[in-house]
Amino acid sequence: MDEGAAFGFFPQLRPRRRLQDPTASADVPLQVLRGRLAGLLGLPSDIGNLIRSPQPMEAFGSYDYEKPPQLPYTTEQFLKELPLAPTAPIGQLAGQAASFVPLNPAPLVRGAQKLGTMVGEGMAERVATGRPMLPSLLAEPQAAMFAVEPNVPRMNLLDTPPETMTSLLEVKPQAAVSDLGFYSAAEQAALNLQRNKGSGQAFLNDLLKAENVKKDELQWMGVDDFLKEKPNVTKQEVQDFITNNRVDVQEVTLGSQGQNPYPYRSADEWQSAINRAERSRDFDEAERLTNAWEAYEGLGSQTKYQKYTLPGGENYREILMTLPQKPQPLPEGFNVDAYSVNGVTKYGVYDASGHRYGSGATKDEALQKFSELHQDKPYKSSHFDEPNILAHIRVNDRVDADGKKMLLIEEIQSDWHQAGREKGYQKSYAKEDVKPMPKDKAASEYGLDNADLFWYFDVPGNTLQIPKSRFATQDEALKYVLTEKKTAGDVPDAPFKDTWYQLALKRALKYAADNGYERVGLTTGKQQADRFNLAESFDAMNYKKNKDGTFALGVKPKGEGIFQNDFGGTSLSNIPEKELPSIVGKELAQKIIAGEGRQAGNTNRYILEGIDLQIGGEGMKKYYDEIYPKFLDKYGKKWNARVGETQIKVGEDVVDQGMMAPGIGLIGETTVKAAPRETIRYIDITPEMKGAVSKGQPLFAATPALPLGGLLGEPEKKKELSLLD
Repeated sequence: MDEGAAFGFFPQLRPRRRLQDPTASADVPLQVLRGRLAGLLGLPSDIGNLIRSPQPMEAFGSYDYEKPPQLPYTTEQFLKELPLAPTAPIGQLAGQAASFVPLNPAPLVRGAQKLGTMVGEGMAERVATGRPMLPSLLAEPQAAMFAVEPNVPRMNLLDTPPETMTSLLEVKPQAAVSDLGFYSAAEQAALNLQRNKGSGQAFLNDLLKAENVKKDELQWMGVDDFLKEKPNVTKQEVQDFITNNRVDVQEVTLGSQGQNPYPYRSADEWQSAINRAERSRDFDEAERLTNAWEAYEGLGSQTKYQKYTLPGGENYREILMTLPQKPQPLPEGFNVDAYSVNGVTKYGVYDASGHRYGSGATKDEALQKFSELHQDKPYKSSHFDEPNILAHIRVNDRVDADGKKMLLIEEIQSDWHQAGREKGYQKSYAKEDVKPMPKDKAASEYGLDNADLFWYFDVPGNTLQIPKSRFATQDEALKYVLTEKKTAGDVPDAPFKDTWYQLALKRALKYAADNGYERVGLTTGKQQADRFNLAESFDAMNYKKNKDGTFALGVKPKGEGIFQNDFGGTSLSNIPEKELPSIVGKELAQKIIAGEGRQAGNTNRYILEGIDLQIGGEGMKKYYDEIYPKFLDKYGKKWNARVGETQIKVGEDVVDQGMMAPGIGLIGETTVKAAPRETIRYIDITPEMKGAVSKGQPLFAATPALPLGGLLGEPEKKKELSLLD
């Protein structure tokens, strides 16, 4: 066999060629020439980057300056982008070798620098732990100098796959993955920072350049405020701050019945099993079955909105993704103390001057009252009792027309961020909006005694009072207002404003991968609009506008002849205009505010009926038909998973066995009426996806945020939306 010119250049490859597939080996001469070309083309940039990099001795320690921008068009870049890329490991290795021997030593020098850094860190770790500087060949394996034992058998260099060789030199620390399958990209970046100390701004720049790190995450952790004003900070300080302040999304599942040890799902199945046990006089088993059913049924009864689903699903659950409320300790100088009112002991929260801010029958009640009046409050949805729900996902189990086990998403929604978009979020005060009040004005408006106790500030729509016992000067109090106080509003600020749905969909994929589902399904916009169409529940609705600007509504349920001013325990008499969308939906609220409908006689009431009650659901169609599927398609593409359509049953097959006639028997043929079906969208849980999500997904979105507030509004939002096209 012709050994070829390549083995004249590199005779050391000669013995290996006989061990390779002939087709793969035939590619080696071409890859040698390709590597030489990449080395020549990349030589100027490689040399320039070497000159701009830390000097060799600095590779073993720390350096305080920021790594300079790197020149493009390096040897590595040309190796990746030149045509005729290698198809086998031997070809890839030959190209890499040819790129730096002997014409271009830059890639080899960079590899030596990286190896030197690892060796230096290994030696430092040995000194710190009291172990010998160099490992003993008899006492421990040679690889013990490195932090991780290479998980490959001992082999010659040319037997080692290129990706394994790279991993030996680049063992990166990994951020912790939460129980929900998320990790902090900011924490991941902090664990792999190159500088050991420097300015806070330099560290902030390093973090922002790292993979998947989002500015939103750094802001919510307070990393930007922590770093941007610091002239000197260490890598360890940055890592500790991020670890202690990471955004911790948790989960509550209502209706989860996955712990059922018996193969029974319906009440009839359970009762039949209990009856069989009693007939066989196995009363112990009957009792166990009864207790198991009561526990199983109790879990299912926790759910609230099971009726708003497509028929035919099993194991319905409501998954609530929550943001835990951070403990808020009393400010410095405050304490809880007892006092007496008419012989009854109560507790109050006092500042250093003895001014009371909140009270209660117990210490806990006093602290709770203080928190409600003076500290951040949790967000409470009108749909669930749990606080701070970022998003909820309503799901059940299905088997689709292709026989695939499916986790069907019946609904995915964020009450928190919907309320924030409609009512506005609480936020920090802008400096120009906070006006310190002079003492004479405070004395004239609030009394001289109060002017001696408090600093007063005029803010938009409100006046803030800050105790002088906490701040010696008004400037100190002003700084507190600007950093700690929030604007008035009903909705606390929260992360994931425009990306909450990405968070929820990524969680659904992880849940499905962990629990043996083959697909994740998604209902359509039409199915959502039909589900909440008021025309399905009411024959008519009337309304009037009260003198105080509120609205009084009346509803006429299907089949009933009179209007009701109370429905489902909710009074419809005095509804503020801003609350109308949460009661009747945004589209119907707009009709009421605009005065649409026919006038009821000579009264000031108007009636909406028939087509006026049919809500188009344009917003739902936008989410379920465009935004959600496009995100899943884009996100799953890298794992060979694309969005498609399938069908599911929305009922049961009906079997008609004919009639039984006396003395004759069965008359007629057995027929089966197939259950109706609905078309839904789905994405497969491919093996690649299952493996990837099991290792963790970045918590904050790594894809373009969509303009969920004001869909298709301003031109720039249209452009942003088009990024998923």
